[in-house]
Order: sequence, then C-alpha cells, then structure tokens
Amino acid sequence: MSRRTVAVIDTGSNSVRLLVVRRLTAGAFEVLDEEKFDARLGQGQRDGNLTEEGIERGLRAMRIVTQVARSYAPSALVAVGTEALRRAPNRDRLIEAVHRETGVEIRVLTGAEEAQASFLGTVNSTSLVDGQIVDVGGGSVELMRVEKRRLKTSQSAPLGAIYATERFLGSDPPTNKEVRALRKAVRQHLDVQGRLPNLIGVGGAVRSLARLQRSRSKYPLRRLHGMVITRRDFHRMTTMLAAMSAEQRRKIPSINTARADMIHAAAIAIDEVMDLAGAAALEVSGQGLREGLAWLELRPEQPVLPDVRTASIEGLARGNGVDTSGAGDVLAAATKLFDATRTLHSLDHGDRAILLAAARLRGAGMHIDYYNRDRHAEYLVHSGALHGFTHREVVLLSALLRWASSGTPDLSPYRLVVAADDGRRVAVLAALLGVVQAAYRRSPSPLRSFEPVLRDDGLQLLLRGEGPLDAELLAIERQQMRLEAVLRTPVYVSLRPV
Repeated sequence: MSRRTVAVIDTGSNSVRLLVVRRLTAGAFEVLDEEKFDARLGQGQRDGNLTEEGIERGLRAMRIVTQVARSYAPSALVAVGTEALRRAPNRDRLIEAVHRETGVEIRVLTGAEEAQASFLGTVNSTSLVDGQIVDVGGGSVELMRVEKRRLKTSQSAPLGAIYATERFLGSDPPTNKEVRALRKAVRQHLDVQGRLPNLIGVGGAVRSLARLQRSRSKYPLRRLHGMVITRRDFHRMTTMLAAMSAEQRRKIPSINTARADMIHAAAIAIDEVMDLAGAAALEVSGQGLREGLAWLELRPEQPVLPDVRTASIEGLARGNGVDTSGAGDVLAAATKLFDATRTLHSLDHGDRAILLAAARLRGAGMHIDYYNRDRHAEYLVHSGALHGFTHREVVLLSALLRWASSGTPDLSPYRLVVAADDGRRVAVLAALLGVVQAAYRRSPSPLRSFEPVLRDDGLQLLLRGEGPLDAELLAIERQQMRLEAVLRTPVYVSLRPV
C-alpha cells in the first residue's frame, strides 16, 4: 500500500490551520506537519462581511500554510472554509485573492458537510457508538447526534467563541446578565431530542479547556485526546473563567494568549450543551474536522473505520517499526494462556483485550534503543496516536509493555487514572505476556504449538517445535517464577515430540 500524503487546510472563523498526513495502513495515518495562524476572519463580522483586516490576515495565513503544504508534494491538497466564509457576502474577495496568489481553491462547506467531516474525525479516533459530539469553533457551535456509529442529526448555531463574545459578552469580565443571555441563546438555537449521556468535545477551544483542567488537577498524563472532564469540574472551570478579565486569563500558563479574550465564551456554550445533553462528563477528542477531511480522501468508499482500536494499534506498530510477522502466533498463544488460567486470575474480557493489544505491539521501542526498549515502548504508548482506548487503558497497556520482561509494575504515578485493583491486574497480565514473549523468543520462531493446560497439580505448558527449543525453554524458565507467584500455582513446561 502506497504511503499517500494528504494536506488539509481549514480556513476557520478564528484560525487557519494546516494538517499534513501520510497513510500508514488502510486504517491509520501519521501526522507529518501542522501549522496554525490566528487569522480571526470572523472578528468584527457584525454585518456579515469580512473586514479588510480579516481578509489581509486570512490571505497571509493562506500563503504561509500553502507553502508548507506544498513542500510535502501531497497527492491531494484540500482547502475548506467554514462559518466565517459561509456567512460573509464578500467571501469571494478572499477566495479569489487566495486562488490568484497561491493557486488554491477554497471550498466553502455547508453546515451539513462540516458536521460530517467533524463526525468522521471524531468517530475514527474514539470508541463512540451512541452519543453526541459538540464542536466549538470561532464562528459556530455544531452539535451532532451519533447512533450506532452513524451521524443521525446535526445542528449548527452561530455561537462560536468569537461571535458569542462579540454579541453577548461585551463587558470584561462579563456580567451575570450577559452570561445568562449567552446560555439562553444556546438553548434557543440547539434542540436536543432525547438525551444521550456520552458527549465528546472537539475543537481548539475544547483542547485549551482540557489543558487548563489538566494543570488544575495535576493530571498525570500529557495526552489530551481521551481525557474526561466531569460535569462538576467543567462547570467550576467555566464559572472561574467567566469571573476573570481577559488580562487575568492571559496570565494562566495553560491558556493560549490568543484565546484568552474569548475562551470563556466557548466554556459557557459547552457548559450549557452539557446540561442540555444530560452529560455527566465531556470526553476530549484531539481529532475533528481536518482529520475527517483527510479520511474522506484516504477512504472515500468507507470513511468510517469498523474497528478503531485494531486500526490504531496497527498504525502505531507500522509507524514505529514493529515487526508484526509473527503477531498471529503470539496473539493466539496469549489468548490461550489467558483463557486457560481464567479461574486463577478472574480477569475479564476487557483485560484480555488489553493483553492482546500489548501482544500486537511486542517489540515496540526496539528501533529506538534495544537496551531500553521497554521504557521506550511505554513512552510510545503514552504519547503515540493511540485511539479508542480510555486513559486508564492507555496506562495499563503501557505498563504491560514496560514490565512484561521483568520487574513489578508500579502504577503509583497514575492514581488519578487507574482503579484500586489495577496493580494486581497489570502484574497478572505482564506475567502472562512475559511467558508468551519468552515462548516466541526467536523470529522466525521454531515453535509450532503452544498449549497451556490447567490441571489439579498446576499449569502445564506443552510446547512443540521444529528443532531444539533450548533458547525458548531458558527464556520461559526466567519468567516461570513470576507467573507462579501471580497465579499462585506451580507451572510445568513439557516438550511434545515433533
């Protein structure tokens, strides 16, 4: 499969953003470059028309991002416009100037097209099946209802961060009356039919708010994608921001100074949407419109991924040089060992899924440094483009790779994320994975059969290979005591005749 490169330019109400991606597999891409320019096309757009200053900023931004995009010689360069251009009677002035100076044609998306792209970017990077997506931009708020991983309905309201600030929040800080007016407008523009408690937030404002919450709670993970903010915490953060002046918000390290004068408007809008949707929490998505447009280029016939987790694992493996040639045998052995010892460890199907995900990434980190490969594998999972997993599952998966070969898992730095019993859970899964990795010590492996059998006197591992298995037996022997300790039963290894 060719590693096709696609560049996407989003000419939004607040920012002009570039995303350059390269296909890794049929279900995964890697980001090659990003660029952002705070053009604020929607600023001062009270009569609908773009201002002269906005057009000038937008043109400069398009020159910059186009130059960066073309340096990658993409097979497709997609440029779109959203709310600011949709509502501007004079939008052709910018569109024609951009085409004249760069050769790029900006296509203004309809509200439905914008919602579809945002939906694709979100659903292809999360495990969302049924729920709602709120996408807050500079010009509009999009609310999408998802049922069975399909976009059921979408609504758009001209209440993005720029427009909401200019129209409703004239004071600095805003008065209680102004805040109530914005909340009322959200309720008037958005009609939530039936409540779906799963709510995912998309857009730069959502990510900025997630960074603020991360710093306030001393959250142990750096990744924003998949972070969950409770209703209570989000409301407290909104109240705090609305009570501050723009200058006070600029002094908060986790808030981009370019957003300080309008981030409170985005927070108020989202807070009201959470109340309307009956959402107990907001899950943060790091992917949205631009990624959705990339998927439409890379998978035009079937843009929705059927299995986000598997696609993400395969992409992470491919992007980090993981040898997957023997993955099938390792996965089969890990499944057999987990199932054979289920009565001893009492773990569930979700735990087995984490074990198999780790087995697929066996060897991650090797291409960085063989001697510290386990630590590098842990980092790659923590920071890599891993989608469809909760933050707790990311911690468990990374710990599995870190501790599969040796040692006792330490989850103490992640107390805010993991459950009370997760230390034992990871210890068991790491011991199981360690034995399977030991059994498939060589590549290609001479092992042809791995059969775990639980008997009254302990766990029997029956091995059959083509040729001698001395290296595999030694490797298993090094893992044997740890497996016996977590399962609390003797482990015996026997060779079957060839």
